[in-house]
Amino acid sequence: MGVLGISLLFVGIVLVMNGINRISGVDAKSTAFMNIVTGLVIVALNIVGAARAENIFDYQSIASGFLFGFTYIFIASNYLFKFDLRPFGWFSLFVAIYATVMAVTNFATDIRFTLLWSAWALLWLEGFLELSLKINRLGKIFPYLAITEGVFAAFIPAMFMLLNKW
Repeated sequence: MGVLGISLLFVGIVLVMNGINRISGVDAKSTAFMNIVTGLVIVALNIVGAARAENIFDYQSIASGFLFGFTYIFIASNYLFKFDLRPFGWFSLFVAIYATVMAVTNFATDIRFTLLWSAWALLWLEGFLELSLKINRLGKIFPYLAITEGVFAAFIPAMFMLLNKW
């Protein structure tokens, strides 16, 4: 749980930061650095994990980690270079599908991961709806969802994992 705990610690912080900054109107470029750091930390941890992988479950964990890592690298790139966000929305749809499958497959073995994967699927699905389908009627749901998930689906679970209480 160590690598996942480290990854989720960064994810929690950056989700809360992104949500608060979006609500308060902070320039997106100002949040790019922490998104890059988060993405690179997660990708680096998973590259090391890939070198040590021994079975399909290791690779499943690494694949999940890369999806998180590349999410934050993509977000940072968009903040810095003002890319069209629709491709990230489509990426988010596929990650939401992956997260949904992970939630279902964890249901029989660990309800905690079912809840986490379900929450993450919802966040990525919202990204798809807003960015690719341009459904903006959702108002400010995304930043509040990011803050809530940053605390309850990333930061708090990370703390439990890092304290070996998961």
